[in-house]
Amino acid sequence: MKKISVLLVCLFIVAGTVTVQSVHAEETAKIEASQGDAAKALGVTAGVDFWNNYFWRGLDFFGSGTGVFFPWVFYKVGDTGLTAMYMGQYAAETFFDGTGNNDAAPGTGLIAYEGAHFNLSYSYTIDKVATVGVKGWYYWFYRSEDKLNYDQSWIEGTVFVTLLGIPLNPTISYTHDYYMDEDACVDGENSKDFYINLSVGKTIELVKGSTLSLGLAAGYFNYEAGGRKGFSDVVASAKLATVAGAASLYSQMNFAVVPDDDFSSNGDDMYRWWANFGVCYSF
Repeated sequence: MKKISVLLVCLFIVAGTVTVQSVHAEETAKIEASQGDAAKALGVTAGVDFWNNYFWRGLDFFGSGTGVFFPWVFYKVGDTGLTAMYMGQYAAETFFDGTGNNDAAPGTGLIAYEGAHFNLSYSYTIDKVATVGVKGWYYWFYRSEDKLNYDQSWIEGTVFVTLLGIPLNPTISYTHDYYMDEDACVDGENSKDFYINLSVGKTIELVKGSTLSLGLAAGYFNYEAGGRKGFSDVVASAKLATVAGAASLYSQMNFAVVPDDDFSSNGDDMYRWWANFGVCYSF
């Protein structure tokens, strides 16, 4: 299996398939794209996304088949390249059945993993050559200490570069995680996690105001906090987006292969299908 994993990733790299598939790091780029010409002088966009399964770095964050809502507010500071964002995180089950179920095992918690997350990002574009940038997230799980007896919150920092002069605009990013509480990590090491992403993508205008975006991605996750490491996800996606004035609607289908046994239950859970959709409005 390890040899197969290495071969898969090498093939993607040769094909130019380099990804930024971290769901959180993806949000800023997704919102900027959805704004299009609808963004107004204030630079503020608000919206909500729904995922029928929260697939994150090769893992089902809330357990298989649990839908998640992500309400968010995004602020773009003119043409400075600086952005800020708030994003909430709520399992659908806690909204609709009122049980408030939660489990101490990472990946299956519900209300224990409700979150309020904050982002700052800066990017700079060298005309027709590359876009380079940095991003920082603080993932605050404000109920985790009460429900799990430890703080699940973490900080992550990302550096990335997108090559604009190459077909499909390959992007590479490096993300490093720092957990606020050592007890959230199986071996007590709270600063060893990192995630490397490689991706390519193509956006096609279908009709005026509507686009189809195709993406292909691969990632390597050194998940020391969870006692796992390896090539965690190879993801293909197709996204439809429509802009109507200041409003945007979008939906996306995703298929993932989870190459390494550490993330696929020894090969028993190698494949994932999931969908996400959302709506936003710019002010």
